[in-house]
Amino acid sequence: MKAAIRHMMRNRRRTILTLCAVLIPIYFLIVMFGFINSMVQDMFETATRFDTGHMQIRAEKTSGTGSALPLMDNPELAIEALDSVDGIEWSTIRLDLPALASADDRTRTVFVRGVVPEEINPVSNMADRIVAGEFLTSDSTGVVIGEELAKLLEVSVGDDLVLLGAHPDASLGAIRAPVIGIFDAPDATIGRMAVYASLGTARRLARSDTAATAIVIRIAGVVGPQDADLMNAKAAQLQAVLPAGFQVEDWLELLPVMAGYMDILTPMLIIMAVVFFGLGALVVTNTLYLSVMERTREIGLILSLGASRRRVMGMVLAEAGIITIAGAFYGILLGVGIVLVVEWFGGIPLWGQMADYMKELGINPVLHMSITAWQVLLSAGAMAVVAMLAAWLPARRAAKLEPMEAMRYVE
Repeated sequence: MKAAIRHMMRNRRRTILTLCAVLIPIYFLIVMFGFINSMVQDMFETATRFDTGHMQIRAEKTSGTGSALPLMDNPELAIEALDSVDGIEWSTIRLDLPALASADDRTRTVFVRGVVPEEINPVSNMADRIVAGEFLTSDSTGVVIGEELAKLLEVSVGDDLVLLGAHPDASLGAIRAPVIGIFDAPDATIGRMAVYASLGTARRLARSDTAATAIVIRIAGVVGPQDADLMNAKAAQLQAVLPAGFQVEDWLELLPVMAGYMDILTPMLIIMAVVFFGLGALVVTNTLYLSVMERTREIGLILSLGASRRRVMGMVLAEAGIITIAGAFYGILLGVGIVLVVEWFGGIPLWGQMADYMKELGINPVLHMSITAWQVLLSAGAMAVVAMLAAWLPARRAAKLEPMEAMRYVE
């Protein structure tokens, strides 16, 4: 150990280079984990609070409904079954209807979402997104639309919309409803197509007092996609108690875009880790190999004085171990430090086309960072293993040197 430390201090530049080869991959992996965790979490929270919930009860799909959700014949039966399942944090009934929205001579295809405003308020930030007018109440006869749809139809708060229902399972209905609010949608597609109304108003459009398309559910204890096992277990438990004619759709079925995005992220992280770790391993191997070459005569002298080959090998590995531990420590320090600093300043705001693109994906255009302890340990531990494996080759070469040949070695 003393010999290893002495040699490290004697060749500080090479020691620093080797330390950086361990430090930099750990730092970059922690930063990548930080950004990706935050993006996935933001997408999940936005979608589940604004749109899908963690799972939904729907009527079983039947032919003839096209892309529209089938109407439930008797949603009260599903609600009774839901009450028998523990761990449900929140639920609400909803009615989604395809429709045409007209203002003067301008018409757009939309979907009308009938909600119970007082029920969605505890979990949704919908009311906070209102930029003009006001949000709905259960007594409201008007509608709330996105900024994008307001521009396309050239309407503002107080103007009337004519809504023509087009659900294949419902009677053809038409209503005139004033625009009472305009909201800033997290996703431009929602902003162009969503028309929010009270459940009663949507049912008037469907010409049914009991019409519903989904019971939206949030599960207690779910923080993000990492709680997939809990969500899947609750979905299976609920499906088991539902009467015939109903089905449960879990978060992966409701958020296929996010499922695809997460499928891409895993191999991308693996590829990036392999690249970083591979480069780090090459630097560690090269610098330690050069170190052994420089110390060939010294190692030969040590062997000639009776030191075992295992001891010589341990000396080189001890040097690599000290550098690896120091590199892992400083890599964690820098990586976690960046995460904390970014969050302390409230994230990194994007601008221009990048901000617009992020919003199209339903991602907050302010980049935040979050990291878990196991991800930090995984990054540092994996790099430490790679570095020590990379150090084994030069250590093995040092241990195989013949004392007399090594002592005659000339650089």
